Amino acid sequence: MLDRVKNALRSCSNNVHHYTGGGASAPYIVWAEDSRNDHYSENHHGEKAWMGTIDLFSKDEDDPLRDEIEDALDKAGISWYLNSVQYEDDTKLIHTEWVFEVS
Repeated sequence: MLDRVKNALRSCSNNVHHYTGGGASAPYIVWAEDSRNDHYSENHHGEKAWMGTIDLFSKDEDDPLRDEIEDALDKAGISWYLNSVQYEDDTKLIHTEWVFEVS
């Protein structure tokens, strides 16, 4: 399941990291799973759905990667929503965050 997220993001950029950017140069993408939203049926997990975040760190407020990421997630059939866009004073980067769910 999570390979779908990784592969969708790698279709946008080679600068994709899991959990941490590790000193990557902007623009870069970091993604991480952080919970599951499972559906239960008769005391067992009937369907599993991973939830997590995708973060784009960029110097460009109009970075085309924003649209590319959203298009790639749509094409891969991954549910998502834009959670926040913020400027980070410590890194001087614009941080765009999406929340995804994939089953």
